[in-house]
Amino acid sequence: MKLLIVISLLIVSTFSWGHGGEDHSKDAPKVNKVSPDEELKQKYKKINMQYVRSIKPIFKRSCFDCHGDKTNYPWYYKLPGVKQLIDHDVKEAKKHLDFSKNYPFISHESPLKDLKAIGKAIHDESMPPFRYRILHGESKLTKDEIKQVEKWINKSREILK
Repeated sequence: MKLLIVISLLIVSTFSWGHGGEDHSKDAPKVNKVSPDEELKQKYKKINMQYVRSIKPIFKRSCFDCHGDKTNYPWYYKLPGVKQLIDHDVKEAKKHLDFSKNYPFISHESPLKDLKAIGKAIHDESMPPFRYRILHGESKLTKDEIKQVEKWINKSREILK
């Protein structure tokens, strides 16, 4: 019985007077845990900052007529049949990818898949479409612009991995 009392006193005294009786839990460094959602938002913000600075001006010139919120219709838009074709193309383009709200874009895919799709379309030169480029020669990306967009895509994909 005396042994049980001595052991109990030793245990209690260890908790009460360890480290001179000081409570170090208040001094412990606080760890700021960032939720996965907040971390992803920060990644999107970083990607978007670079997008707005260097890629959006390229996309405004080359992509926004179909993938933006303000379509500049050409003079031939009012020709019979042309209006329906353009309206259909713009509707389809926005369904796939809409650049109106910056990055992450409005789309039916994930932001990571959007980056991959943009890279593929630029590499394959399927965007802007040939029939659009015929009458809008300024919409074609230069080699330097392609490199710049590809660099942004690669860096952004790395950030998201």
